[in-house]
Amino acid sequence: MDNTPVDPAEYMKVLRKTRRRRAFFFCTVLVYIPALWVTHEISPTNSAMGTVFGIWLVLLIVSTVLAALSKCPRCGNYFHMHGITLLILRKCLHCQLHISAAVDP
Repeated sequence: MDNTPVDPAEYMKVLRKTRRRRAFFFCTVLVYIPALWVTHEISPTNSAMGTVFGIWLVLLIVSTVLAALSKCPRCGNYFHMHGITLLILRKCLHCQLHISAAVDP
């Protein structure tokens, strides 16, 4: 970690963006079963269920890529990626910065 001065506004902006991407990912995962249940109640055909699954899968891929490409404001590495491993944890996998951290003094 270098000792360059940190712009607090930019630091918090990057963390806010990372938190939004995580929320989008988790919301996408959690909406799967209710979406299929509602679709089954409205139109229990295989084509309707397949369409909802396809849309959900595309959203899941997009949200996963967005979460994976989130950068850490402290170290500049990917927040949730270490090598090819994607772990959506609360701390940066490189510098251990917590997702809800304030600006370093």
